[in-house]
Amino acid sequence: MNMYIVKTIYIKHLPFVTSRIVICTARSLSCCTLPRAYRLRREDSERRGRCYELQTSNFHTSQKLQLSPIVTLAACTFLQFGSVASGYYLRQWWLRRTPDEQAKYRRRYYKRRRILLGSMGLFTSILLIYYTMHLEMDPVVQRPRFVIFNEEDQATLGNMILTMLLVKYKEDIIPISDPVYSKLTKILRKLANANKDVFKNTHWTISVVNAPSMTNAMVLPSGNVFVFSGIFNVVENDDQLTFVLAHEMSHVLLLHTMEILSYTVLKELAYVLPTFLIWACFSRTKALGVYLGAGFLHKVLVQFPYQRQLELEADEVGLELAAKSCIDVREVLLFWEIMKKYSDLTGESQFEMPILMTHPTHMYRNTRLAHQMPRAFDLREKAGCPKLPKLDLQKELERYTKDLEERFQKQEMFVTVSP
Repeated sequence: MNMYIVKTIYIKHLPFVTSRIVICTARSLSCCTLPRAYRLRREDSERRGRCYELQTSNFHTSQKLQLSPIVTLAACTFLQFGSVASGYYLRQWWLRRTPDEQAKYRRRYYKRRRILLGSMGLFTSILLIYYTMHLEMDPVVQRPRFVIFNEEDQATLGNMILTMLLVKYKEDIIPISDPVYSKLTKILRKLANANKDVFKNTHWTISVVNAPSMTNAMVLPSGNVFVFSGIFNVVENDDQLTFVLAHEMSHVLLLHTMEILSYTVLKELAYVLPTFLIWACFSRTKALGVYLGAGFLHKVLVQFPYQRQLELEADEVGLELAAKSCIDVREVLLFWEIMKKYSDLTGESQFEMPILMTHPTHMYRNTRLAHQMPRAFDLREKAGCPKLPKLDLQKELERYTKDLEERFQKQEMFVTVSP
């Protein structure tokens, strides 16, 4: 693989250093002493004062307990299974009790209900405090984000994903002698040089997978760029490809992967008690229905909208990164039009339900980015980019669409490896 250096900013977790200052002072002097006695008392106080030293002691607080993302997620999954099993076991145990025994346990619960409810409230408070303590302001988009993993965890997770992808696609990795690597290297270097204030001290590697049916590209949390050859059948020029890569690099820059994993851990912990109560209070069939229904509602109402918002955030930041590299930002709007046409040709758009999608629709992303175009033009101007020529977007779109239809009809897009 070709390897080159792109600079990015890393915020390290520095240990907090505090100082403990102990100041020893002499006893206060009386205001009614005689002058001579006052001088003697003052001299004695000064001598004693010189004997005391300003004592300082530096000490370091322990670093945050850092757990591997994989180990943490595995532990949370095990905790969920434990909640289901313990709730189900408690219900079976309760059903085996006689009415008198059940009445006795109800009386015990009534006497200790405050302790139980207080324990639940304490657990909820601990989660809220933990969430608040791990909120940090994103330096790029200036919004609070919840992240419990650091950059080292991100690199470790990225390397694990990289290993799995290399094993999965080991027969389909295109050799580095292919000209596509030169194209991608040129684009990424251009992005890096134009955004030196953002990318520092990061190593990026490039891998191209021969998968003509996959119109996708990704950048792993460790900085490994994976491009599937099918994307070259959709993008019409280097400007559009630059935006695609800038979008994926924005996910890494904004720590989106770590943020999603952090929220997943928090969700699993928060759902431990409700899961236990569901399986303890309902029969097996009803509990399974309520459990699956609650999970589905969480995805529709919380998880999917959250992921769509992250995608829009990466679109906006990616547009800014690409604009600083002097691309024709108008090509970004054409790119989403092409993606919409490609979805229509492949039939993917027939099954689109925006409420169940982890990514916004192509046209919605196009509309959002259209509102960001004035800022993109300003960034190009500040970066000293040459002026853009006049461009008839409708005519260009028609030309791109016609080319896409011809390639699709001839099935060239399922054969092409490099542009």
